[in-house]
Amino acid sequence: MKNLKIYYLAIIIPLIIIFIFYKFQIIDSTYLLILFLIYATIYRTYTDSKRLIDKKIISKKDFWKLLIPGTRIEHFRELYIK
Repeated sequence: MKNLKIYYLAIIIPLIIIFIFYKFQIIDSTYLLILFLIYATIYRTYTDSKRLIDKKIISKKDFWKLLIPGTRIEHFRELYIK
C-alpha cells in the first residue's frame, strides 16, 4: 500500500459504508458503535501497519505496537503525507 491515494481510499470507504448503512437504517446505533470500534482498533491497525511494512519502516513482527495509543503519531508523516 505504497500509493497514498489507495491508502486514503482504503481508510475512508469503510467509514462511508458504515455510515450509509446507519443512515438508511440497515444497522442501529449499537451496531454502528460496534462497527466503528472494530474499524478504529482492528481495521485501522491493519491498514496502517500494512502501509508501514510495505514502506519498510516497521517489521512484520512489530505491527501489534500500533495498538498502543500514540504510536501512530510517531509515524504520522509516513502514513499520511509521504
